Amino acid sequence: MELQIEPRPGAVRVIVQGPEDSEEVRRILALLQSCGDRLWVLDDQRRTVAVAPESILWAETVDDRVFVYTAGAVYQAACSLTALELRWESVGLFRCGKSTVLNLNAVQSLRSRPAGRIEAVLQTGEKIIISRRYAPVLREKLQGGD
Repeated sequence: MELQIEPRPGAVRVIVQGPEDSEEVRRILALLQSCGDRLWVLDDQRRTVAVAPESILWAETVDDRVFVYTAGAVYQAACSLTALELRWESVGLFRCGKSTVLNLNAVQSLRSRPAGRIEAVLQTGEKIIISRRYAPVLREKLQGGD
């Protein structure tokens, strides 16, 4: 499998080659295709701003509203957590609870907790609990299963 995106003159050119059925190639392509993507959210003054998906530390649903947390701010998103997770799984977004999505690339450390849960400590010091329902999925992901 080979994908070439013809850039405009002077732009970066990327060629990805590998077996057609390679999960690794599919992940790389998804990551490359999502790099220019932005999530449009509302800031605390109700202005619409663009957030790079990789800057999202975590997101949660509170009172049927989705809030997205970055290192410097909290935003309100119009999409669902499921949409966030599915659209930007390639940049590390992972469903870790019924009402929470976590960016695995922002995790500094993990710690087992009682009842099969996992505590994730983010680079900002924030602690997020991975529920017992999603903990096995995370363990498999960490062991290279997906």
